[in-house]
Amino acid sequence: MKKFELFFVYLCLNINILFPNQDLKGTIRGQVLDSENQLPLIGANILVDKSDLGTISDESGLFILENIPQGYYNISVSYIGYKLKTINDVWVRPRAQDFLSMTLDPKVLTLEAISVEESYFSKSIVNEYQSISFNNDEIRRAPGAGQEISRILNSLPSVASVGENRQDMMVRGGGPTENGFIIDNIPVPSISHFNTSDGRSNGPIGIINTEMVDNLEFYANGFSSKFGNKLSSYGDIDYRDGNNNSFEFNFGLGLGGLGSLVEGPLTSNISYIISYRKSYLNLISDLINAGGLPSYNDLQGKLTYKPNIYNTFTLLTVNGNSLYDRSVKEGISIGQGIHGKVKNNQNTIGLNHKHIWNKKMYSNTSFGFSLQNADTKLYDIVDGVGTDTLSFKNQNKIQTITFRNVNHQKVSNSHNLEYGFESLKNYTDYNFIRGNDGEFNVNQKISVLNLASFLSIKSKILNQIILSSGIRFDFNDYEKSIFLSPRINIDYKVFDRTNLIFNIGNYYQNPPEIYLSVNKNDLTSIRNIQQSLTLEHILFKDTKFSFSIYNKDYSNAPILEPDSNYIDPTFLMDQLIMYDEIVSRGKANSKGLEILLQKKRVDKFYGLIGGTYFNSLFKDFDGNEWNRNYNYKYIFNMVGGYRPNDQWEISVRWSLFGGKPYTPIDETSSSIFGTQVLYLDDFNGEKTPEYHSLFLRYERRLNLKRSNLITYIELWNAYNRENIETVFWSEELNEIAKETYFDFIPVGGFELEF
Repeated sequence: MKKFELFFVYLCLNINILFPNQDLKGTIRGQVLDSENQLPLIGANILVDKSDLGTISDESGLFILENIPQGYYNISVSYIGYKLKTINDVWVRPRAQDFLSMTLDPKVLTLEAISVEESYFSKSIVNEYQSISFNNDEIRRAPGAGQEISRILNSLPSVASVGENRQDMMVRGGGPTENGFIIDNIPVPSISHFNTSDGRSNGPIGIINTEMVDNLEFYANGFSSKFGNKLSSYGDIDYRDGNNNSFEFNFGLGLGGLGSLVEGPLTSNISYIISYRKSYLNLISDLINAGGLPSYNDLQGKLTYKPNIYNTFTLLTVNGNSLYDRSVKEGISIGQGIHGKVKNNQNTIGLNHKHIWNKKMYSNTSFGFSLQNADTKLYDIVDGVGTDTLSFKNQNKIQTITFRNVNHQKVSNSHNLEYGFESLKNYTDYNFIRGNDGEFNVNQKISVLNLASFLSIKSKILNQIILSSGIRFDFNDYEKSIFLSPRINIDYKVFDRTNLIFNIGNYYQNPPEIYLSVNKNDLTSIRNIQQSLTLEHILFKDTKFSFSIYNKDYSNAPILEPDSNYIDPTFLMDQLIMYDEIVSRGKANSKGLEILLQKKRVDKFYGLIGGTYFNSLFKDFDGNEWNRNYNYKYIFNMVGGYRPNDQWEISVRWSLFGGKPYTPIDETSSSIFGTQVLYLDDFNGEKTPEYHSLFLRYERRLNLKRSNLITYIELWNAYNRENIETVFWSEELNEIAKETYFDFIPVGGFELEF
């Protein structure tokens, strides 16, 4: 294996000798639309910066630029009465092309002198909430990300992670179950492959194939009323349409395994894109400290039908399977006295219809169906021998049916409406056992219906303020109550390049449904009131600085009753530990400061520097404050890249965050009783050593006779620091043991485009 890795590294570095670069040309295709009604803009000017190349859009808003020398370009789009838009870092190469779907924002004309100012950061009445966006190429080349969405988002100051071993995200002091994702207006229940019953993930690979992603908008600083039933963040993912002009195929090898993607036209107005991936994580399980053999496969596809400019139908499917297999030997080696298998299966299929009603209104309406199957059986290891004594069983099935309608209506040049309705119905069959003596043995079917309506009024005032006033009504048939969620976002233009953004909102989330399966639990929806104030300043056309201060107040969170049979003060939104006698009386607070300096790649350099200092605490029944499980206190990330030409690029990421809280272990009592005993009067009072790690990436792009080749080498945890995730009492070793993140890993990969 090591010889293969060395050979692969040598091949990646020297393959340009075998296949010298050729002077080839490529094509840029795209479409220009009005952002407020999605109608095509006829005659828009499309220019390739620093060249004399250009064209105009046709009656469908489509354009094509041919015979462009390969390389990276910035594309400017202008139209009378609309704001100039510039797309940076467009990759032009032979035998492959990316379709640029661009929307222009109308501008309010005044009697003042008209000026055209170029900027790569846009603000709009359509997308009024502050967000961070990533396009397909930014996702692909991110160092240390392995083309995984969660690890890319972990470079942001608002997002904390638990390292490379898991897909979990903790946004502004929140827990891993507080974040939602939607793909092409279709909700997906999870973006992780290796889900566990306590709401967390247990693997480095997510279910989203980022080769399918056209764009990701991530909202951590509050989100619009069209998103609900989550407390901390939302990710809005657009899958790209298949190439409607020619057949394309790519094949790749990366951290997680092998993957392929096929796209092309079926007819003149129907296109498709399909991807399949299969892992080889089982071959590198020791390097990633998996404690078992993880494997996965997933199949995803999108079919797009455009009968005319007024209607677009998309059929989406996202399917994934994962298996985590821990042998007796592996259970002993990591000091955990259990062995067994954890299987997960998740399938989502959905249909979305975008309809343009007239010049002032369009809508998106979707139906979705998701099926999740979990099958976990873990057995005890006693005196170094695997037994058939069941320690934990989880065989849950969840069916989810969704309907979602979002309407965008232009009232005037200064006022827009966004309104709609959604429903989500969960049918869950819970079948689980915890503990050798069957401490919990639940076999119960439950169903929960959620209904919601929402309205946002968006206004431009004096060409200086973008005001969004939203309201959301949520109902679930478990509580049979209506929850009101007002939300306000004010974006005030202080100076030409400086904005001040104030945000306040009310957010609700259903109590974890696994707790509803236990009759003794008395639960209501969790509430979060979030406030933030952000200062944004455009330093240069490609560089933006922001500073934020925020506060989040949680109430009605699930927590154990003080006179329960169990003694565990855990804030259960951080980890869904199974108990009865849970009540909705938990309170928590998270507050912090964030800075972010972001430079888009326009020429040779790009980068991101972000940091946060925060404090996330919860209160027990006696009013004592304790650290939440992911109260790292501080996070700092530096990401940067340098590309001297269109043939190669080097990038780097360095991450630092404070230690993870944990409860100290009573070694003497643990040794006597043969099981972990904690000092609960100092709950989460200790911390692991701080985490820091360096990731390096070298990428090479080559043109072969019939294909394009992208090769890369990454060094994860380049200086091989031992980063500790947590500590626990090992019954096998009869001592305190530790769980660690990745060791040093050299990662090689390639992608072939045909």
